[in-house]
Amino acid sequence: MRFQIAAIAALVASVSAGPVPLSERSIFDKTSVITSTKHINAPVASVIAALQDFHSMITLNPLVTNATPDPSNPNEFTVTDSVPLFLGISFPTTYTAVFTTLPNGVAVNNSAQAGVSLHNEWVAVANATGGTDLTETDTLTANFLLSGIVTDELKTSHDQLLDTLASQLEAAN
Repeated sequence: MRFQIAAIAALVASVSAGPVPLSERSIFDKTSVITSTKHINAPVASVIAALQDFHSMITLNPLVTNATPDPSNPNEFTVTDSVPLFLGISFPTTYTAVFTTLPNGVAVNNSAQAGVSLHNEWVAVANATGGTDLTETDTLTANFLLSGIVTDELKTSHDQLLDTLASQLEAAN
């Protein structure tokens, strides 16, 4: 039932204009913070370099079907995801992702349809074993009807992204 409500809300909301400015947020919006950490057996410099390869990071997400860089801003991409809803049906959604390099990682601001906004921070820190602890902190704001499904898809896809990133980096070292 939750998926049906979310699917209906997504379809109705997608007809509306794109991203909603923070100053126009609704009382029906919910903000969630999701944090996960992955140990990667690779040097911190390698992990940071991978994080700062924006196009590669985008394409590691299993939901992404297309990523186009903005010709006037190499840090901005138009990204299309195919979000699974239920019974094998997926919903394409397009959003803007703007990357900012950090000394120890990357930050990304995403503005999507239906008023969904997401801020990701990926921070790499060397650990005592010679590997790297990569922490991802996501701050998601969305309509409460969409929040659950967006959070679930975010966790699932980013867990896969982290696993793939770790496998690639560990195989290279």
